[in-house]
Amino acid sequence: MLTRLIPDRMVPKDIPKGLILLLIVAVMLIGLSGFRLGDNRWQGWLHVFENWLVCLVLIPACTALVAMPIKYRDAEFDVKMAYYLGMFVSFLFMMAKLRYWR
Repeated sequence: MLTRLIPDRMVPKDIPKGLILLLIVAVMLIGLSGFRLGDNRWQGWLHVFENWLVCLVLIPACTALVAMPIKYRDAEFDVKMAYYLGMFVSFLFMMAKLRYWR
């Protein structure tokens, strides 16, 4: 079942697919916390989409971009691993951000 959700080419070979799926679901659930910031439904959804964009795309992509020089020096380096590391960092960032929201 996980093979249909997440293809093999998207996951590093050393990380289980269930762990990657759990990380993506956790980041998406934490991103739903943006609903409480909006005055109406549309503003809440915009905050949620902003959280998802930052946590699922921007921070991991910038982490992978910073790790690209390592890929050029070491051909065995897996950039996908750096991308998921960035997703984990964004998860921790959102957890810390939720701590101070009031």
